[in-house]
Amino acid sequence: MDLDGVADELYSLPAGEFIAARNDLAKQARAEGDRQLAEQIRALRRPSTAAWLANQLVREHRAEIEPLLELGRELREVMADLDAGELRELTQQRYLLVSALVKQGRALGAARGARVTDEVSQALRATLEATLSDPDSAQSLASGRLTEALSVSGFGSGSDGAPPSSEPTSRDLGKGGSVSDLATKRQDKARRLAERVAEAEEAEAGARGDLDTAEDRLRSASQLHAEAISAAKQLREQLAQADLELERQAEGERKARQDRDEAERLREAAEQKLVAARAELKKMST
Repeated sequence: MDLDGVADELYSLPAGEFIAARNDLAKQARAEGDRQLAEQIRALRRPSTAAWLANQLVREHRAEIEPLLELGRELREVMADLDAGELRELTQQRYLLVSALVKQGRALGAARGARVTDEVSQALRATLEATLSDPDSAQSLASGRLTEALSVSGFGSGSDGAPPSSEPTSRDLGKGGSVSDLATKRQDKARRLAERVAEAEEAEAGARGDLDTAEDRLRSASQLHAEAISAAKQLREQLAQADLELERQAEGERKARQDRDEAERLREAAEQKLVAARAELKKMST
């Protein structure tokens, strides 16, 4: 048992199972004599809902996460060479990729029974967007071991989740943002952007399919729940009727027992009278 393996196992679990599994693994490490590892395991923090969703996206949808990480790397490399139009295109591409991944995260959470509120969705969006401007955030996301949502910095936060509505100005571009003679480089970037748009559309379609599947499962579960409630009601009614019948049968048994006891008393009295009569008859005949 080592810390990396334990961390990978814990951060792949449903959030609700994290604490119990972490404590069990810490106890196991302590039982094996490794106190240091036990303390390191116990220090691992349970992820927030947004962080848990980000971890699951990295683990189960790595192919959709990679375009976002690649876009962040290229944005950080070429920011000084972009004009306003190019920055607008990349910003739009960022929005498409992040939105598709947020939808996929919501679908994944719903399929696993997690409550994904608008606040959680915004925190997930902020986490994904943070990877575009900050290489450390990108590395943290790629590890699949986040415990808290990441903060957005640089390139604009887009915290309201809406696509850009105005063209960035030269002040938004940072130093060297007015370089213009980049025709060949722009063609390459345009091609890559088109590829990423296609990837984003594919990711969004996949997220929509996951959401549809989750909704189908929810409808089926709701139907089964309703049927179970109806069946339970019928069983309770049957049990109540059975209790009434049991009480009637018990009362009938008590009455029959009383009648038998009275008949036995009368028989004994008649038998005594018979014995007395025979004795008297015998005296008269002698």
